[in-house]
Amino acid sequence: MIKIQTLKKNNRMSTQELLQTIYQKIREGECEFEIEACGQHDIGGAVRGKDGKDLEFYITNPGQRVGAMAMDGTRIVVEGSAPADVGWLNSGAEIIVKGDAGDTTAHCAAGGKIYIGGRVGTRSGALMKHDPRFEPPQFWVLKNTGSFGFEFMGGGIAVICGYGCDDMPSVLGNRACVGMVGGTVYVRGNVEGLAACVQQVKLDKLDKDFLKSGMPEFLSAIEKSELLDELLDFSKWSKIIPLPKEQKVQRIPVSEFRKTEWFEDGLFGDLVEDDGKVYTLAQEGEARIKKPVWDSKLCIGCDLCLNNCPQKAIIKDDKVYISKDEKCIGCGICAAVCPRQAWSLVKN
Repeated sequence: MIKIQTLKKNNRMSTQELLQTIYQKIREGECEFEIEACGQHDIGGAVRGKDGKDLEFYITNPGQRVGAMAMDGTRIVVEGSAPADVGWLNSGAEIIVKGDAGDTTAHCAAGGKIYIGGRVGTRSGALMKHDPRFEPPQFWVLKNTGSFGFEFMGGGIAVICGYGCDDMPSVLGNRACVGMVGGTVYVRGNVEGLAACVQQVKLDKLDKDFLKSGMPEFLSAIEKSELLDELLDFSKWSKIIPLPKEQKVQRIPVSEFRKTEWFEDGLFGDLVEDDGKVYTLAQEGEARIKKPVWDSKLCIGCDLCLNNCPQKAIIKDDKVYISKDEKCIGCGICAAVCPRQAWSLVKN
């Protein structure tokens, strides 16, 4: 086994140097690595062993994207926790994180298994997919997920065990499964705020058989085998699957969506008051950031502002220039072309 320590006498090995070292050792035929990392990213991803050898990585203190684009024949074990993007675009590797994992864990996963021994952050499991030529990706989490998990999920299997989360209003956070069109999310515990495009139903025999067969391997990988009997009590389990096509919710106006679907106060509700209006890219009239003010004493009647206004918002009436508020976007071209600075912009 090759041991790599990335911090020596306060000198940290760069991510590039670490990855180049690993690739060189793989070319030399090495296949087992113990890496004491210091925030380096992309460890264990997108690489195959020489002559088809399986690769194993044992990692502490990794940076982002552990196992990103990792392939079959690769096994990655993280002692402790890992930051965002664990198993991003996983293509077949077995990835084990014995602690928590950050946001977007298992994002776009298309194969392999990802085992998390704690909780995961927001948007985890988003865009998981399944190519029917291969086994579906699996994503197992001992505790809970952050909000917006499993967005646009198209395939694969997720198992959220909700261990130690009995008091949480939802082990999936808020707005889970938005745009989900395929796959299955098994969940143990309370669930609230699901998107309208999915349904939460009871387990059938095949579901229970799947959990019975996969749970021992998951718990053994994260070193929690003593929880097997508790987690195989199916009284708290359910599954989330997409609604059939004929039951899909039809498109609705944004105003109605905000009233009936969007969570309370909106995404930035604690920062700004949202009036619910949808503005164009170039804001006009009362929505302008700035508005022009004309000083008749400085104007020499050259008509440059009149001829250059892209919105035709300036009119001339008996040598008096007027800015029509309903057309003006506050672009400032009138002030830029005026040779006497008769136009100035003020905050709206």
